[in-house]
This record gives sequence, C-alpha cells and structure tokens, in this order.
Amino acid sequence: MKLQCSKSRTLRGWRAFTLIESMIVSVTLVILIGSVIMCNLYGLAMAVRQQIWLGASDDAAQSVSTLMVDIRSAVTMQVGSYQSSVFTQAAATNQQSGNALLLFTTTNATIAAGPWTLFYYDSTSNNLVRSNFYGPGIAGDYKLVSANPITNDNTHFIFTELDNSGTGTPINNATTLAPVSIYLSFTKLQDPQIVIENGSVVDLYQITATVFPRGLLGL
Repeated sequence: MKLQCSKSRTLRGWRAFTLIESMIVSVTLVILIGSVIMCNLYGLAMAVRQQIWLGASDDAAQSVSTLMVDIRSAVTMQVGSYQSSVFTQAAATNQQSGNALLLFTTTNATIAAGPWTLFYYDSTSNNLVRSNFYGPGIAGDYKLVSANPITNDNTHFIFTELDNSGTGTPINNATTLAPVSIYLSFTKLQDPQIVIENGSVVDLYQITATVFPRGLLGL
C-alpha cells in the first residue's frame, strides 16, 4: 500500500507569520511593557509623595505642639523681632506682630533675670528656633522647632497677638497676655539632595493656628 500526504496541508503547517501580523504582535507587546513600566513609575512617585506628606505632617505637628505647650504656660508675653541676638518688642501703639515671641512664666520676669522662653526666626537657616533662659548661672537650651525652611514674606509675620473676643482681630496696643496667631509657610524638598533654586522641585506647606494662654481661660 502506498501512502500519500497532502502537499497543500503540509505547506499550510509550515507557514510563518506575515509581516503585518509580526508588526501587530510587536506593537501590542511594546504597549503592554510600556503600560507596566508606567504603572511602576506612578507607584514609585506616589510612594515618594506620601513620604513627603507624612514628613510635612510630622513637622507641622511637632512645631505646633512645641509652641502650644509654651504659649499656654505663659504668664506674660511680648511679640517683636530678633536681630543680632537682641529681642526688640513691637512698639506699644503698633500692631503686635513679628517673627519673635518672648514668653515669661512669672509676672516679675525680665530678660536679664529670667526665666523666659524665646521663639524666633533665624534668617541664616530660615528656621524657627526655640531658646530659653532659666536664670543667672542656669544654662538654657537651644533647638530647632521647624525642620524645614520657612518662607514667610514681609506681610505674613509668624506671630500676631489677637483680641480676646475670638474674632481673630490683631491688636494694636501692647498687652501682657493675649491669644497668639501662628502662621508658618515653609518648603519641603522632594529630594534632600536638591538645592532650592529656580527650577528645583519643592512642595509648599502652610501652618496656621491660634493658641490661648491658660491665664485667659481662667485655668
């Protein structure tokens, strides 16, 4: 018996992809790989963004917490400026605003005798600094309050004393104790290695809070 194979069927089994079919498969594969890469890059970008947000939230919480504890404990206070290691109180008839806040824990305290706590904007590091003085011969300490550079402009002071009515109106006369409005605008670098300059990638954040000393609340 002689067996015969169908020539046409054998040729169909050997037939490869056409050029058009190969191009379609290649384009589909490129699109698939590109989609996977883009999803991974987006996930990494969101992870970095979350780290920035968490870092900024932590910095904000620590800054406000430190300020709230000291302001609430104050018995008398002064708002003003701090330059060349000298605190200058705002003029008695001017708006009580400035980038420095001096807090006393006793009614008879003076800068020379203490005790006092001073918050001030350091123009060299662009950070908010806390310093204190317990009295002659008793050393205080010095530490940063904000971990990120502050970017307040000349129209937005860090500290502003308000009236007691709760309306948020700044007062225009010096007083021994008042609610304090805090405003902080600062930057957070997306990459710690990047220097802040034109074209650098940064995030901007703002902190606003109003703190009432316990003495005003009768506590």
